[in-house]
Amino acid sequence: MNKAKSKDLTAIKIGGRIKQARQMAGFKTQKDLNKTLIKEYQWSSGRLGNYEAGQSTPGPDDVSLIAKITASSACWIMFGSGPIRSGDRDLQAIRHQNLVNSVELLRGEGESALLAFYQLCETNDNAIKKYTENPFRLIGTRQTRRIEKALAKPHGWLDEQHIEIDPVCMNFPDNFRELMMIYSDLPVKDKKRLLEISRVFNDLI
Repeated sequence: MNKAKSKDLTAIKIGGRIKQARQMAGFKTQKDLNKTLIKEYQWSSGRLGNYEAGQSTPGPDDVSLIAKITASSACWIMFGSGPIRSGDRDLQAIRHQNLVNSVELLRGEGESALLAFYQLCETNDNAIKKYTENPFRLIGTRQTRRIEKALAKPHGWLDEQHIEIDPVCMNFPDNFRELMMIYSDLPVKDKKRLLEISRVFNDLI
């Protein structure tokens, strides 16, 4: 009897971020983005679908291409770290990602933890799903502060990127995760400086 093949958590998480990047770029369906990928880059018709479903993991070149077309950060698509957009941080995208990750952690703690969260937020599972399943749905300031309070987080927590709660990053070694967190918190100018220092150091090895 053949055992079902276990799913690759990393591929699934990357696929979810590819889907979110596609939707936030205005490509409502895979078919919409595939028109460009097939015509201009000779992708097969099922390639994007396999990535989004977590059936295969994209290589760096494919991630870079998807990031370019969707105006997203390749680092975020691959690792879930840093700003979601390639430029300035997208506030709503960050709020959405933090809420999704927080709800997933609460689900892991059990139904009682979720129910307590809903009660503190004065909401329910269906209402929260409208936010977690739709990256376009606006999470207003009032609701954001209520969610932060329910999660026992400080004011403004939902508005900032938190690599430490990303399920993929949590699987990385501590020193690698620490480095990504340092990079993520730096302003753009200092990020470039850190990369330059790293390249010089790498050349000396």
